[in-house]
Amino acid sequence: MRLFGTSGIRGTLENLLRPENVSKLGLAIGTFFGEGATLVVGRDNRVQSQPVALSLLSGLISSGVNVIDVGMVPTPALLYTLKDLKVDGAIMVTGSHAIPEITGILVYNSDTSELNKEQEEKIEEIYFSGKMNRVTWKNVGWIEPYDEAFEHYYEHVTSKVDLSKIEGEKIVIDPGHGVMAGYLHRLMVYSGLRVISLNDILDPTFPVRDPYPRPENLEDMGKVTKASGSLLGVGTDGDGDRAIFSDEKGNILWGDVTGALFAIYAIRESGNKKIVAPVNTSMMAELVIRKHGGEIVYSAVGPPAIVDTMKKNGSYFGFEESGKYIWSDAIMYGDAALATLKLVEILVTEGKTLSELVSDFPKFKLVKVAIRCKDEIKKKVLEKTVEYIKKKFEGQYRLITVDGAKFVFEDNSWLLIRPSGTEPIFRVFAEAEDEKKAMELAKLGEETVKQYIKELS
Repeated sequence: MRLFGTSGIRGTLENLLRPENVSKLGLAIGTFFGEGATLVVGRDNRVQSQPVALSLLSGLISSGVNVIDVGMVPTPALLYTLKDLKVDGAIMVTGSHAIPEITGILVYNSDTSELNKEQEEKIEEIYFSGKMNRVTWKNVGWIEPYDEAFEHYYEHVTSKVDLSKIEGEKIVIDPGHGVMAGYLHRLMVYSGLRVISLNDILDPTFPVRDPYPRPENLEDMGKVTKASGSLLGVGTDGDGDRAIFSDEKGNILWGDVTGALFAIYAIRESGNKKIVAPVNTSMMAELVIRKHGGEIVYSAVGPPAIVDTMKKNGSYFGFEESGKYIWSDAIMYGDAALATLKLVEILVTEGKTLSELVSDFPKFKLVKVAIRCKDEIKKKVLEKTVEYIKKKFEGQYRLITVDGAKFVFEDNSWLLIRPSGTEPIFRVFAEAEDEKKAMELAKLGEETVKQYIKELS
């Protein structure tokens, strides 16, 4: 059985994240880190994140682990605090971009990266076997409140940009009533920017838009950005690791567009040519990165896989279309505030608008399909689907198999067949410069997967 999904553990207070389950999970995580270890723990502003955090603390200290409790903070603030305090790891209780009733638990190594798959499996083994370290009353861990997370956050993000360049520039922010509300505004104002704020009050019900920032729910931000003559707009998710930007015209850009732009400057600044992105990233990014002397290295989907691939390849920068941008000299995780300051600095340095900088990026059409599939037949369905497509397009593709199977064709169109790691679903992605071609590839993938699901059911 699995607890961890693509990124952390997610669930509701009524089911997976009941207090008794979470306390047991705290014992398992504490056993994994070891008696005497010290962890930094924080949470977002969702109502249910508080009881989950308290149950987690109970299990942790009962395993002999010590806790530095930073309270309600954005995830990047937690991780910069971890980096400065140099303790053994961190845990964030957050629903991140999920719907309001969901919360979750993210576990981090001392280097600020999420646990990799092998580490997650060790915690799951401890949890399900019941072989947890339970200390006597004399060895119960301690909990210490800590209220300086903002200072750690501000010092780190401002050290990565030239504040004299960006002073006085105007931006629009939309924290979406998540835990970045108030935090992001203060960070940007202290950095010298003029800020117009939308949805900037903490509200765990997320009354205006859901916590997942994307073009369809950031229209108001785009309109305000254009009407106010602002340099850009930025919308964040529920815990502040994702950033989706609007240009000065109010157009909302997916994260692979701004990710490709960041990649250009990351290559220039660091000299490191290996840029990491998940296998479902737009071909646009690969073409842009290649044009500017870089090389895209594909990872499996999800931040832990991206960071793991960055480590293995010695990469400086990685990103995903959801709006996570990772610079290895900051934290090994997404950070909306750092991304915003870096983008403002790029625009000011270049003397161009955001729409101008991305105007020559190639345009592709992406089609996504989700198909129900029992977990027990996923492996066989994938094998048979790949075998069929290989025969159909023999000699006309290159195959990427880091997560499912991605067929990249000579005209830069591609088809990805990928079983979900967290749901009984097969995902089919198809992309091409021509929308009709993308639809045809998606239909081929969908029909082939359905055929073998029917055959094997």
